[in-house]
Amino acid sequence: MKKFLPVIISCILLLLAASPGLLDAGGIRKRNIELTFWHSMSIYQGDTLEKLIEEYNQINKDIKVKLVFQGLYDDMKTKLINSVKTGDLPDLAQVAIEYLDIFIEENKIEPITDDISDDDKNDILGQFWNGVSREREIYAIPFNQSVQVLYYNKDAFKKAGLDPEKPPKTWDDVIDYGKKLTKDFDQDGTIDQWGVLISLEGVFGFTPLIRQVGGEFLNNSRTRATFNSLEGVKVMKLVMDMAYKYKIMPSNWTLFEGTNAFLQGKIAMGPITCAGIKFAEENLPWTLGIAPLPYIENKSVLLGGAGIVTFAKSSSKRKAAMSFINWLTNKENSIRWHKETGYLPIRRSAIDSFELQGFHRLNPNYKVPVEQLSYSRPPDFTPYLPQIDQIVRYAIEDIMINRKDPEMVLNNAAEKVNELLKEKEY
Repeated sequence: MKKFLPVIISCILLLLAASPGLLDAGGIRKRNIELTFWHSMSIYQGDTLEKLIEEYNQINKDIKVKLVFQGLYDDMKTKLINSVKTGDLPDLAQVAIEYLDIFIEENKIEPITDDISDDDKNDILGQFWNGVSREREIYAIPFNQSVQVLYYNKDAFKKAGLDPEKPPKTWDDVIDYGKKLTKDFDQDGTIDQWGVLISLEGVFGFTPLIRQVGGEFLNNSRTRATFNSLEGVKVMKLVMDMAYKYKIMPSNWTLFEGTNAFLQGKIAMGPITCAGIKFAEENLPWTLGIAPLPYIENKSVLLGGAGIVTFAKSSSKRKAAMSFINWLTNKENSIRWHKETGYLPIRRSAIDSFELQGFHRLNPNYKVPVEQLSYSRPPDFTPYLPQIDQIVRYAIEDIMINRKDPEMVLNNAAEKVNELLKEKEY
């Protein structure tokens, strides 16, 4: 036996050389695992995400992440649906929170509740978990989260005799400010600067304003539309008045047209996602002010954005995916993501850190969306939310452009939504 011992030892050493360190401390097999990560970040956000992935790949020898841009949220949804049919899904994907239900219903996303540590569950704010959880199960890790804030042109405020450090707090204030900010500078009969633009843009623009007057978009069981209530009609009449009664807002501009006009200084105020703060500060030809979203009766903002989901099936890839997500969303990266994009920091430890508090003192625009977290809520989730969003968009366009009766149009839209919701009991 002794004469065979050196041979046995040599074989063992050869095996170990071929497979050095089979497992790491986390139980992940120490061979290079490549994770494909589909994302929807472009321009500033995309650049920051690419840098983060490069850093991760440099410091991690065993897991490599391949980042693939798949278009914006709607494009991502379509490509993932097609990939579900072919079975060629990525290991990781950035999915808008309003689209999660589509894949949950098809059992294409498994709960990751048990894969998340108690420390992470407690550190990430409950509002963010609400956006990625269904029936007490967590299906994604919150990542790029946002709320609307009021962007305003401080230079235009000064020219109109308004204090640029005292933005409007309520929508009634917006009307008062808007009257002073709407200008025909050359007296040719055409408005050169509008006071405000509110592009309701379907579910995400309409819902927070309905909640501000005590209403809801859908009922608690998600079986019927309630946006056609008295509260919904009240909101639409308020917005119509801004365009037709007070004449401080264009009635037929799309979000794209409004954004371009805002960049050119042709719109003085408007609600926009906080994710655009960094881009706006660095590219606008005038001084940017950021204020909380104005309210009607109660403060309410809608929490939007996306979470990161894993479609990985093997245990090794699933562990690798969770390890990467934990790194990407840790305290340090949460702070960096907020500072370099404008998206919200998702962790208490990040919000409470001396680093972020110091940053907010020097960059007060970034602090505003964080201060709105206490009254932020995600939308009313249902697998039919994309279709509902389109129905509501068309209804709002009909009201605003064709000056149709809000009650009649919203009732018709609600009937279409209720037909959709009948297809599924919750």
